[in-house]
Amino acid sequence: MKTQTMNLTQPKVTPGTIDEDDVYRNRFARPGKPLESNIIIESGALRKLETRGREFVPALCHEAKNYLVVDEIVDEVYGDKVLQGFRDAGLDVYKIVTPADAVDESGNPSAERHKTLAVFSNCVNEILESGISKNSCIISLGGGVVNNLCGFIASSLYRGITLVHITTSMMGMTDAAIDFKQAVNHQLGKNLLGSYYPATNIVIDPEVLETLSKRHILNGISEALKHALCQSRNMTEAIVDPLDNDIHQALRNSEYLEMVCRECIDHKVPTLTHYHESDFNEMVPQYGHAIAHAVEHLSFHSKGVSPLLHGEAVAIGMCVTAEVSHILGVCDESTVDEHYSYVSRAGLPVYVPDGIGIEGIQNKLCYDKHYVKKPTMGLLAEIGKMHCNRDGSFSVEVDNEVINQALVNHMKRRDEADRCSDLYTIEASNTLKTGHPSSAGFTVASDGSDSNPASDRSHSRSDSMESGSDRSSSPATFDWDPMTAKTFGTRQQGISNCYCNPWECQC
Repeated sequence: MKTQTMNLTQPKVTPGTIDEDDVYRNRFARPGKPLESNIIIESGALRKLETRGREFVPALCHEAKNYLVVDEIVDEVYGDKVLQGFRDAGLDVYKIVTPADAVDESGNPSAERHKTLAVFSNCVNEILESGISKNSCIISLGGGVVNNLCGFIASSLYRGITLVHITTSMMGMTDAAIDFKQAVNHQLGKNLLGSYYPATNIVIDPEVLETLSKRHILNGISEALKHALCQSRNMTEAIVDPLDNDIHQALRNSEYLEMVCRECIDHKVPTLTHYHESDFNEMVPQYGHAIAHAVEHLSFHSKGVSPLLHGEAVAIGMCVTAEVSHILGVCDESTVDEHYSYVSRAGLPVYVPDGIGIEGIQNKLCYDKHYVKKPTMGLLAEIGKMHCNRDGSFSVEVDNEVINQALVNHMKRRDEADRCSDLYTIEASNTLKTGHPSSAGFTVASDGSDSNPASDRSHSRSDSMESGSDRSSSPATFDWDPMTAKTFGTRQQGISNCYCNPWECQC
């Protein structure tokens, strides 16, 4: 057989160099896989998989063996329907079901406790034993936990295979799935093991929100409100006004929810595309999160405090961050007032819960990923406008004394306020009174009424509490934990609130 003449244009050899210390040096490099994702919002997309499935899954994967990964809770509602839809489209798809808790410590369905290396390993083992090729696709069906888990799986198998997200939670639609970040948790912290890896397609079907609890929908809306407060007053009002007028109607209005998703994505996309051009693109997505992460963690580990969902903690964190901005002279008091007003009118919590103290929050701030020597955060100059430093950067290092004063101002405002009527506070109050969540895990039944599927699931509250929390086993307790609430006690116990520096308080 005749050998053809090679037409390679690359060099045969790339010589190394010897530096002044007689050390050999060379390097290699090549352009990486482009980080690019397509977002598709289509009402009824899951009902149309027979005709749309071959568009959602790239052509490269049409003749390969593909895997649909879904958690137990979402599987009960959509798993078999989506699997059959892809098969009716002529695709070879197999289903893998991951664990989830019907009720977690917050009284809501959650898979967060199972976003682990163990679950990752089980999925990978099942996929490899069943067989894949370099053209296979991992399809995630679920909220942010499943989306992140599948992203890490897809980036790891064969050093990277195709990934498609079908996100079913409002948090996924506004935040978790709209990113390149994929990760699982480690026992030492959240999202410590992961990668930057793009989903080829991210599919959003607003119809699936009909089976999501109102509190979880609002949880995702909080992340959209974050972008609105940072980037657009008009968007802020478009999100808040319908919730203020009739929150229950708005949270079941598919046109409103699709608008929120579109607006959030339109404002988030530039921060992803131009990420390396300015720290603006990091500070906007992280707005309010330094405080939020601390408060969220403490809410799960403080007796007598009902756990906060992530978006609820972000809502509180944004209000405290506004107090920081005012103390530093970045914004005026009206901007602080507008934070509290917009967040409250949206039906989200605005105040750090009673029972979580300043010292506990301060101690947790050092675990924020932007903490170096001091907490670092983005600040707002006014609604819709981030503060820009003289050097063109947007991140601000904040002294602990400033954060302490911001929390003092925040808690003083809390204690002078009227009773809150946000969904978190209403549910927390009922939980503390009865020991049972008032609306945990609610879905919409076929007749449109609210129903609770948790009672007939294999997972129970006691199961999840035993394996996933160090909280008191009685959610009705009013015990105050001085380790996390040294300065501010709970009103229910009649402990007076002071506004001293927590390191000097003698109250």
